[in-house]
Amino acid sequence: MHLFILFFSFLSTEVLADTPDLDDIKLYDIVKVEQCLDQAYDRIPGYARKLEFKIEGDDPIYEFDIESKKDGSTYNVECNAEEGYIIEVEREVSADNKLFKDAAKVSIDQARVTVLNIHPGKIVNEEREIGMDGSFTYEFDIKTNAGYEIKVDVDAISGEIEEANFELYEIGIEQE
Repeated sequence: MHLFILFFSFLSTEVLADTPDLDDIKLYDIVKVEQCLDQAYDRIPGYARKLEFKIEGDDPIYEFDIESKKDGSTYNVECNAEEGYIIEVEREVSADNKLFKDAAKVSIDQARVTVLNIHPGKIVNEEREIGMDGSFTYEFDIKTNAGYEIKVDVDAISGEIEEANFELYEIGIEQE
């Protein structure tokens, strides 16, 4: 299913086609959010603090921020909203987390420059995340100059953009 076409380059951020909005949700046959939340709780027992709905490629994704009952950490748990299964789990860490600091070869300042060169705008939130697969990622929420919000992940080891996704809605708040 093809919702939109976006062409981004290092020289231009011109949007050549429609950007996603809430009407696009109707194009998908999605599972109830409760099905994904139940699976998220199976992975990380705790309390959901936030829900985001975003598009990754052509896939609709629910992303939950769950505060763990076990260790108090916040985990980002992504669920494919069409298929209803968990696709990714990451733990948010602080700027002084030794494991993250030792692994990161790219500073958050360098990562900011990279994402803002491609997606000019204002960073409204940033996180450091350690994936259950051993990955180390900076995640930025950017309100672009073009008027849409995009979530961009940068590999903290290579400095390369891993993904950039449109966020269609967010319920809840970021913990500061």
